[in-house]
Amino acid sequence: MHSFTKSYFGIHERLFVCGITPLKILAIETTERQGSIALYESDSLLHHHTLPANERSAATLAPEIKAVCARHHWTLSDIDRIAVTTGPGSFTGLRVGIVTAKTLGYALGKDVVGINTLDAIALQANHVGELEVVMDAQRNEVFSRRYLLESEGIPKPLNAITIIDDQLWATQLPDEVKVTGPVLRKLKDRLDARIETEPESNWAPRADSVARLAAVSNPIDSPFSLMPEYFRKSAAEEKHQHAQKDA
Repeated sequence: MHSFTKSYFGIHERLFVCGITPLKILAIETTERQGSIALYESDSLLHHHTLPANERSAATLAPEIKAVCARHHWTLSDIDRIAVTTGPGSFTGLRVGIVTAKTLGYALGKDVVGINTLDAIALQANHVGELEVVMDAQRNEVFSRRYLLESEGIPKPLNAITIIDDQLWATQLPDEVKVTGPVLRKLKDRLDARIETEPESNWAPRADSVARLAAVSNPIDSPFSLMPEYFRKSAAEEKHQHAQKDA
């Protein structure tokens, strides 16, 4: 577990061309095995905190949030906006982050913002041009989305999120598209040498990117409407669906 008070990943700091209202934002990212929390104030990252690996339960997340806020002299009531990744990602991780954000938003009467996980990863890239973001969809498949990254502004999605066989995805990549995403830990050896990837430190989603996107996003109407976006059924649900068709 480690914490730091400013981002030093060496990423390209993307400038938002639109104005940012001064806000205190708590961002939560729990879609991967190791989650993170970020405190973001006005237009700058105040603190980013990496959670202990595999500790993504609501019971461990809430104390971590309180401790990080206390170290920076924030009370929970000081927070203006709560942001959380809504998917794709681990079913368990998504539920933990979203339940925590909904509970805090409702209890404190604060704005809540849901951020797509692939969008957050795209923001971390040190790249100008087309970028492909991929995450593990299990069953030898990946979630994939392509973005256009410019020197200013947020990454622009060029297509909808798709689910594709991971080997087919790797063979279809054009030369000019850079690639990033946590599933590359599993797939990097299958990629053609011509394919350029982001540094590994940028592959997994981070709460600081969630906070930056939340600063320029509209909050949802009610914390209760915040829901995970799984983008596919669980293995058990698909098995049940097939059994019903065969019956």
